[in-house]
Amino acid sequence: MIILERSEFSALKNENEKLQIEIQQLKTKLKDELSNLRNTMTLDLNLEKSRSKEMSAEHDQSIQNNNHRITTEVANMMAKLEATKNDLLKYFAGILLGSITIGLGFYRIIAR
Repeated sequence: MIILERSEFSALKNENEKLQIEIQQLKTKLKDELSNLRNTMTLDLNLEKSRSKEMSAEHDQSIQNNNHRITTEVANMMAKLEATKNDLLKYFAGILLGSITIGLGFYRIIAR
C-alpha cells in the first residue's frame, strides 16, 4: 500500500509540475500577446497623430493661401479705388477750369 501511495504521490507531483510549467508558458504567452497588442495600439495612435498633424498642416496652408489671396485682392481694390479717385479729381478739375474759362469768356463778352 505504501508503494502505491508513493507512486500516486509521485504521479500527482509530476502532474503538478507539468501544470505549473504550462501555467508559466501561458503567462509568458499572455505577456507577449499583451506587449504585442500594446505596441500595435501605440503604433496606430502614432499613425493617427501623424495623420492629424498632416491634415492640420494642410488646413493651415490653405488658410494662409486664402489670407494671402484676400490681402492681394484688397490691395488691388484699394489701388483701383485710388486710381478712380485720381481720375475723378482730374475730370473735376478739368470741368471746373473749363467752366471758369467759359464763364470768364462770357463775362468778357458781356463786359464789353
